Amino acid sequence: MELEIYNTRLKYEDGVLWRMWRGLRWSEVKQTPRKKGGYCEININGKMRLYHRVVYKVCNPEWDITDCSRDNQVDHICGKKPLDNRIENLRILNSQQNKFNNLHFVKGYYYNKRANKYQAQLQVDGERKTIGYYDTPEQAREAYLKAKITYHQI
Repeated sequence: MELEIYNTRLKYEDGVLWRMWRGLRWSEVKQTPRKKGGYCEININGKMRLYHRVVYKVCNPEWDITDCSRDNQVDHICGKKPLDNRIENLRILNSQQNKFNNLHFVKGYYYNKRANKYQAQLQVDGERKTIGYYDTPEQAREAYLKAKITYHQI
């Protein structure tokens, strides 16, 4: 697939993003990870752009890359790998759905001193929901992950 974005010709082939170099030849666009978050950026006409958003735009020309609203986020399906920018690993989600996909940063439980147990909880439609109280952190984490599948439908 080939597309012009921000006056730059780009194409995506076999999991690699290519840029037209001075109108003469194609060169592979190298991924440069940011220090924070680990996502890659590329320089297009002097502006840094998120690599995964550019890949998604090249493969889906009708998608609006300039729309940075909460309802138009490009999500990495395997969230633990922000450098995996193959189109098969990208999808559009809203902000809440994108946060639901985050299994590796959220613990899902804490130690409740009053109850002297681990309390598992998650957020559903902006409200905190208690799942239950458990003797070990492993039990609380397991209950959290089961509830997350049910409530967040990931």
